[in-house]
Amino acid sequence: MRNLLKVVCAAGLSLLAGVISPAAAEETLTKVNVAYDGFTMTSAPIQYTLAKGLFKKHGLDVNLVYVEGGSVLTQALVGGSIDIAQNGYTPSIAAAVAGADVVIIGSMANKLPFQLVVDASIQNADQLRGKSIAISKLGSSTDTAVKFALKSLGLEPSDVNILQLGGEGTRAAAFETRQVQGLMSQYPRTQEMVDAGSKMLVDVTEIVKDYPNTAYVTSRNYLSEHPDVVKRFFMAMGEGLHGFRANPQDAMEVTASFLKLEKGPSVEQAFRFYSEKVFPQDLRPSMPGVGAVLAELSKTLPAAASVKPEAIVDTSTLDALDSEGFFKALD
Repeated sequence: MRNLLKVVCAAGLSLLAGVISPAAAEETLTKVNVAYDGFTMTSAPIQYTLAKGLFKKHGLDVNLVYVEGGSVLTQALVGGSIDIAQNGYTPSIAAAVAGADVVIIGSMANKLPFQLVVDASIQNADQLRGKSIAISKLGSSTDTAVKFALKSLGLEPSDVNILQLGGEGTRAAAFETRQVQGLMSQYPRTQEMVDAGSKMLVDVTEIVKDYPNTAYVTSRNYLSEHPDVVKRFFMAMGEGLHGFRANPQDAMEVTASFLKLEKGPSVEQAFRFYSEKVFPQDLRPSMPGVGAVLAELSKTLPAAASVKPEAIVDTSTLDALDSEGFFKALD
């Protein structure tokens, strides 16, 4: 009888553990507020990482939110409502130069993956003069990209009418309704517009080889107080980016859902383009690229000229993961 009671009790405890453990497991997760600034391909890997449960695997309960505009996201980070941000290099570095507690800790894009798409009637630089081009905001990555695009065409920003219209969806809507004759776009939307008859006049990714676009940013205070959280964040992102590349069909499913597009040729083309040309292998920022951003910023923010990349970048977390062989183990 005693043996029977032991068996029954053990079975009951086992069943009870099965009921309690998921909730208990949730309680052990560390909450982290993470934000991104664009419904674009550079945000696809973090969406994939979240969808595949990799943050939870590494003990994090990530609250992933969208904040439109790099400047606004930077303010949220400085204000403490966001712990880690996937944000543009330009607004992040501008804030750091101005003295804000902002530090770059990683990267998702060491390229400037924008294309200048124009109306089909515009075939060359002369025909672009006097036309309106949509960007998100002055001081943003799209602003930098349009300047590079115009320079490659032998034009000055004053030769066109640059309009600040917000996110890519808003810019595309203005282009479709002919309120503007050009816009800074990204794949897969670029391919969709080209397929519909528009013209890609400049691919900035091809003309600017080392100018980073998308960074992982936090405050030095948060990095100092939560080094283990930042480490686990990058472990999840490292696995996520590796899985994104290694599982094209799954990656494209998540991407299409996130961008609210049909899974098809344009999404597949975007997946190949970003996987091969834009996303880094180990989430490391390009120090020469950061130097290039500082040099560009110094034209309008003179203080940037005296700032060294090492002063606003901290790769200690990635260095530790690299020395532990984390990224090599993913291959």
